[in-house]
Amino acid sequence: MNAPQYIDKVMEKVKNIFENSIDQSVAHRWKHAYRVMRRATILAEQLDEEVDLEILQISALLHDIDQPFNRKEEHVKRSIIKAEEILEEIGYPKDRILKVLDIIKQHSSEGKIDISTREAKILFDADKLDGVGAIGIARVFSLCGQNGLTPDEAIEWYRKKIEKASPFLQTSIGRRIAEEKLRYVREFFEKYYDEDKNII
Repeated sequence: MNAPQYIDKVMEKVKNIFENSIDQSVAHRWKHAYRVMRRATILAEQLDEEVDLEILQISALLHDIDQPFNRKEEHVKRSIIKAEEILEEIGYPKDRILKVLDIIKQHSSEGKIDISTREAKILFDADKLDGVGAIGIARVFSLCGQNGLTPDEAIEWYRKKIEKASPFLQTSIGRRIAEEKLRYVREFFEKYYDEDKNII
């Protein structure tokens, strides 16, 4: 089985899992996984470094494969377990499975941020870039609504998330794109607080 077939098999598995999941976060389903894969591919193509694109794309598709909406702090460990099951099912080489799992292990800003490989750095940035801008705002309110948070609570959660993750973006391209998207987010915050305070 060649590389495109591996990726196609993973895509098929991921789509099926997300379509049939009851408790998966609504902000971390197929469209998020696909956007992160596409963004990671674009970042990799723009960087003047050698990148294992197959490993990167598979890692992106699987990085949030098991993220229950109310157990976010466990999602890295759960996704690693599920990703390994999927890759073994399609006959992916064991040595490359280990590389994918290592990249997934490093993608989150929930715990200690310690990123060691080019592919992990790219995935980290691609994932965080999907959390800002218009799509990022929509995803936050979807996830926070699923968890029963009010709009005020959602915005406070979002602000803290941005403050924690932004300083750790790994690539110059990722930081530049993030800053553009964050301007929109900050304008949204200002508009929200202004409308909440100044009722007409």
